[in-house]
Amino acid sequence: MSGSLRGQVGVVTGANSGVGRSAAGMLLDAGADVTMVCRSRERGERALAELRQSRADRPRVELELADLSRQEDVREVAARLDARLPAIDILVNNAGVTRPRCVQTPEGFELTFATNHLGHFLLTRLLRDRLEAGRGRIVNVSSRGHQSGDLRRAGLEDIARGRAWEGALQAYADSKLANVLFTCETARRWGSRGITANAVHPGVLATEIWKKTSLAPRLLLLPFTWLMSSPDVGGKAVMNLVDDPSRDDVTGRYFHVRQEKTPSAQARDAALACELWERSVEWTRG
Repeated sequence: MSGSLRGQVGVVTGANSGVGRSAAGMLLDAGADVTMVCRSRERGERALAELRQSRADRPRVELELADLSRQEDVREVAARLDARLPAIDILVNNAGVTRPRCVQTPEGFELTFATNHLGHFLLTRLLRDRLEAGRGRIVNVSSRGHQSGDLRRAGLEDIARGRAWEGALQAYADSKLANVLFTCETARRWGSRGITANAVHPGVLATEIWKKTSLAPRLLLLPFTWLMSSPDVGGKAVMNLVDDPSRDDVTGRYFHVRQEKTPSAQARDAALACELWERSVEWTRG
């Protein structure tokens, strides 16, 4: 893998820990220049310093700060990236949250949906020209949990704004289903531009997200995190989709770690994917 991405530019959201941190390190090891997009300045700067220290002879790594649940933040970070990077070869939409209660963002959207789907939707659309100027490989980190998602159980507006809240796990599953639908619709709409998009379940990993879920699932799962895989399994799953040139024509697919799988029936609903895209454009004003 060393040097295989030399001269390419990667952007990774949620890159201070877990899958994002692992993917950022592996992209650097493969020769890419990387921009980490993180919400927390403290955690982001700590991860940046560690990556720079451990890879002093490797390509450049930079940090941008943005809370993906806030559309103003997304627009500002996209503008900075647009000004600084002539082209983006690889975009890893990885940042993810789950919250034990229904929390709304300043724009009035449910926080999990706003961060995991809408923030990445807006960021990706704002960076389209830069992706088209580069290799244009998008990886959306989804989850096997998308199979429990149900964006037909209520109107999309009610789900997006938390009016159909049915708990943290349902909200997370719905957002991960949205990731797969967004992937498929991106491939359909942007394929002629030379941009590809794929979704990946990175594995059941011992990451920080388990510490932020609701109390009952957390108490159930935390004792078993030692059985979970390292975040590097997720990093390798991401690299599987961007490192191999033979995959440059692979798009609109869903992968379970490194194996292509068929996603849920609802994730393959073309009408739902189109509807979600159009509503997401409205919700992000453009």
